[in-house]
Amino acid sequence: ALVNSVNVSAGGLWLNQHGDFSGGRAGAGAEAGLDDAASIMHNPASSARLKGDQLFASGGAAIPDIKFDVQYTSPSLGTGNGGDAGQAAPLGSAAYFHDFQSDRWSAGVYFLGLAGAGLDYDDNWAGRYQATKVDLLLAALVPTLAYKVSDRLSLGIAVQYWYSDLNTHLDTPRINQDREDLRASINGDDTGFSFKLGSMYELTDRTRFGLIYQSEIKPEYGGDLKLVAPGGQLVPPGSEVEVAAKSELTFAEYVRFAMHHDLDEQWSVNLTIGWENWSQLGEVPLSTSNRGGAIPTKWRDTYHYAWGAEYRLDKRWAFTSGVAYDTNPVDKEDRNAQLPVDRQITYAFGTRYTISDTLNVGGYINYIDLGKSRIAAENFGGQYQNNGLLVLAANVSWAF
Repeated sequence: ALVNSVNVSAGGLWLNQHGDFSGGRAGAGAEAGLDDAASIMHNPASSARLKGDQLFASGGAAIPDIKFDVQYTSPSLGTGNGGDAGQAAPLGSAAYFHDFQSDRWSAGVYFLGLAGAGLDYDDNWAGRYQATKVDLLLAALVPTLAYKVSDRLSLGIAVQYWYSDLNTHLDTPRINQDREDLRASINGDDTGFSFKLGSMYELTDRTRFGLIYQSEIKPEYGGDLKLVAPGGQLVPPGSEVEVAAKSELTFAEYVRFAMHHDLDEQWSVNLTIGWENWSQLGEVPLSTSNRGGAIPTKWRDTYHYAWGAEYRLDKRWAFTSGVAYDTNPVDKEDRNAQLPVDRQITYAFGTRYTISDTLNVGGYINYIDLGKSRIAAENFGGQYQNNGLLVLAANVSWAF
């Protein structure tokens, strides 16, 4: 079985962190619109609130702390816990918005990462037959278009041109007990199109709502499957050494509803609830030129909840805080080290400083508790003793 192992920051496989101001409140209310070009990354309809031309850019890092605690195992697997398996990764996004000097139409374009992961276990860890190393990337370049139907209602669409790359490694059981395990790897990439639909309704000057639908993304990773013996020697002649292979991974469709409400001139509250159709990930297919199969996942749908608040100290400083919760998609009996996803809780704090009427800077810190991710396989089991992700981001927004 060759699929990806993922340490991510949302229910299932999607990323929630995009580096913008809403990250300081765990993304709560983002789909109900922001005050800069980053708004289109969450809801394409929200650009109807913006005026002129605006630019947004962010950068940051995701720093994981991931270590497995082996609680039972077989003699052939040993007791290795895999060491510190997390790999730090850079984060970044950018967006541009233009209003056409129109009261109805507006458009934009943005670039961001939709999903990503990096795991690297020690060679002797007990779960090496499920995964030893994984690198996953899903990023998209996205034009958007919005139309203001009335003073209160706006509609929008985003067309996502995405690129995904997968590189994963694991061990395969030794044929001869006097020898070491064989090393197996698969790598591949894919491109394609998906879309996001959005609507926004401004009930009053203080209260607005947003509703978005994200379509499914299903990359087919066409690449090579390779078996290599220890020490870099190829497996014996007559064995399958390197063949064309194809695997598939589903990023589920989802729906989110959000609210933003200004309590007064200083305080605002934000709420997001969502549903993600992870039961679509019923299995992960893998095939070569002469054989095929699929790995059952038995995932179920997940639900996303986020709440956050904003406090405006004065005309220049604003502070945010929030928490988000994503439900668990899989039972411990069906979870494995290839997809060790559990319930996730995000704690967020952020700030923004307004330099002028056209320029502001900000940043946030998130800590994401990724859960215990218990594994109860036939030959080994345990839980992730450390399983967290620290996300740091800084951003700048410019209107002109």
